[in-house]
Amino acid sequence: MTLILTGTASLASIIGYFTYVDFMNNMGHCNFEFIPKWLFSLFPPLKFLMYTPSFHSLHHTQFQTNYCLFMPLYDYIYGTMDKSSDTLYEISLKKKEKVPHVVHLTHLTTLDSIYHLRLGLSSLASSPHTSKWYMWLMWPLTLLSTTLTWIYGRTFVVERNQFNMLTLQSWVIPKYSVQYFLRSHENSINDLIEQAILEAEKKGVKVLSLGLLNQGEELNGYGGVYVKRNPQLKIKVVDGSSLAAAIVLNSIPKGTTQVLLRGKITKVACAIAVDLCKQGIQVATLQQDEYMKLSKSLEMSSENSLILSKSYSQKNWLPRRVMSAGRVAGIVHALEGWNEHECGYTMSSMEKVWQASLQHGFQPLMFSNGSKY
Repeated sequence: MTLILTGTASLASIIGYFTYVDFMNNMGHCNFEFIPKWLFSLFPPLKFLMYTPSFHSLHHTQFQTNYCLFMPLYDYIYGTMDKSSDTLYEISLKKKEKVPHVVHLTHLTTLDSIYHLRLGLSSLASSPHTSKWYMWLMWPLTLLSTTLTWIYGRTFVVERNQFNMLTLQSWVIPKYSVQYFLRSHENSINDLIEQAILEAEKKGVKVLSLGLLNQGEELNGYGGVYVKRNPQLKIKVVDGSSLAAAIVLNSIPKGTTQVLLRGKITKVACAIAVDLCKQGIQVATLQQDEYMKLSKSLEMSSENSLILSKSYSQKNWLPRRVMSAGRVAGIVHALEGWNEHECGYTMSSMEKVWQASLQHGFQPLMFSNGSKY
């Protein structure tokens, strides 16, 4: 009002004021104390100009103190400051971090994937593959976040959840999808993944599941490299391959006699082909190298069920990639208390993992055309 009455107001000052007020209001209601004590020691007057989440929490518990929205100065002037404010602040800073039982180690996808996080826009997160015209206006912020991610270069927590009695967290490797396909980034990505595994081990995490690109065969041998380098690991590393294969096998219609296997022959694809051939279902491939790779995985009795096809006559196609089941597999691994790694070229029993997933309430997502995801 003073600015308006004196004729010195500007659009920048008004926007700046409301931005600051909103930021402080959101910070005060986040219920997590993250403001370091050294900040107030470096600039003591800040104590009267900026409140902390613990300061404002007393307003909601004591009701007759700490009225200020973000500037404690007026509570100090009028004697409405709660006497336990400073003590609660210091106690909150010393509180130990809650250690999760399961960590899912994922990664960034596109450059604008920061807007899909919880601090981003829910409308963008709900349709991540849809382009919006106003995203071009946000490119300066996008490039800034990309630069900060590159400079900071450390894994960060993006999500915390509770599932039954398990505490879950999602950690993000600060690398984008495109970087996973560049040889120049392989060493730095592997170092970040290994550091995350060792950090989770140090904290006492029980299970760590690897996101889709964090378990590439060429990158780290489906995560097996980290277990070989650190044989003393107590944390169990899970790639979810057994559950991914089980989902595909249980989505194939009963009575199927032939399937066409397309795309890159991964660990999951090999497991699916082997299981189908054992059931007497004919598996066809279109490429010679795919056929040779699968042949090495099959037993002599099942080799007749694998054919090299030159046509597309099969009614049932198995796609190159299904939804990564790594996160669900990690949760089930912890719920069941399985004392084994599922990474590298080893796999758990697909039937065991499938039945355990169903027992804990997980179901394949059904679409209107009857397909599962």
